[in-house]
Amino acid sequence: MKRPIIRLLYGMQYRHLLEQRSEPLMKKYHLQRIDLMILIYLANAGDKDTSRDIQSLNMFTKGHISQSLSRLKKNGYLEIRRDKEDRRCTHNILTEKAGPARQEMGRISSEIEEIVFRGLTEEELQNFSTISSKIDQNISNSL
Repeated sequence: MKRPIIRLLYGMQYRHLLEQRSEPLMKKYHLQRIDLMILIYLANAGDKDTSRDIQSLNMFTKGHISQSLSRLKKNGYLEIRRDKEDRRCTHNILTEKAGPARQEMGRISSEIEEIVFRGLTEEELQNFSTISSKIDQNISNSL
């Protein structure tokens, strides 16, 4: 018997929903999907803002990350700063110009979260959180 969680783990429907809702945003701000994903990551990254940190997500190749960061910088959404202690390391800092795109993406993320979790009780949400954390840890341990 197929386990229903497999559909969720592949995330194709979620990904389709995300792409559908973010398409107007990508057009408006001239962003490719990877640019948007990196912008979202950097908006929440805190001090984990280097290319290596982005690469640790295992979602994109080094080359794709580099190209995306170049596009984001060219469009004025990103500033690249050298680390004060390690000159080989650079930090990717979102600029004020990225603010409106970040706000719109936050709105879209909230909308998607509302859609995805609609009708679930607090107990179901807690169980889902616990289970997904365990699944994520199992995957991380295997990688």
